[in-house]
Amino acid sequence: MSARVLFVPKTDHHLWHNPFTPHGLKPPVGEGGDSFQIHECGLLRLGAGWNYRDVCSPYWRLYYDRTPGAWIESAGRRYPLTPARFLLVPDGVAFNCGSRPGAEHMWVHFSLYPSLTEASAGIVEIPATRLGRALARELQRRIEKGQAVAAAHAGAGLLHLVLAELGPEWFTAIPPRLRKLYSWIQHQLGGEISNGLLAAQAGLSVEAFIRWFKAATGRTPAAFVAERRIREACRRLAFSTDSIEQVAEAVGFANRHHFSRVFKQHAGCGPAQFRRGRA
Repeated sequence: MSARVLFVPKTDHHLWHNPFTPHGLKPPVGEGGDSFQIHECGLLRLGAGWNYRDVCSPYWRLYYDRTPGAWIESAGRRYPLTPARFLLVPDGVAFNCGSRPGAEHMWVHFSLYPSLTEASAGIVEIPATRLGRALARELQRRIEKGQAVAAAHAGAGLLHLVLAELGPEWFTAIPPRLRKLYSWIQHQLGGEISNGLLAAQAGLSVEAFIRWFKAATGRTPAAFVAERRIREACRRLAFSTDSIEQVAEAVGFANRHHFSRVFKQHAGCGPAQFRRGRA
């Protein structure tokens, strides 16, 4: 069955607002295969308290509810969460959510590795096929047993199936040179990333590289690298127990003061406030 894609314009949301939950499993970094970084998998019977506004995250969300009653809303459209469909929310898309008590809610929070593809912006519904429902049941079983690594592998299998239903038109292919550069940046976030090093990776002079990169991405190399560092910092703040100083060092900042200043410029709040979920 082909997916029925419902696009919503991507919101340029300056403030990332994330309602955190202590109920999810957080697999070790690197679990989830070569395509995804699985941050958290969870299962929760919702109450009336699952009611948030302007949720906006630097990671993707896959939702699947075995019982109806919950919903999310974005750009004036409401999306019921039901057993008949999976719902994908790309990073950076703002939404409201709510539920009546009793809905059985399952989620996977994840990131697509940026060296692969860039996804078109928008919330998308994908019909739940028989195979998809079977994979969802396997993921639920692993979550209920508290098996974080097994849940990450089951979640990755489900994500492969769901994304395969979208078709190639939903993704923008990245040219090989740019894809190689994205991969290098992602693995170098904790170290030095200068225009000279980036230009060498691209096989260009520094001046030619800056012109090429801005034409290809619409951003300067410095702005792109800062954004990637802050997005990775947000994920670490959300899904690890590392201190803010450790997170700052892991994404290439020499001290907490500089990190906090740049973080606030991008996320609209300081790292400590972000970690508290901006409640």
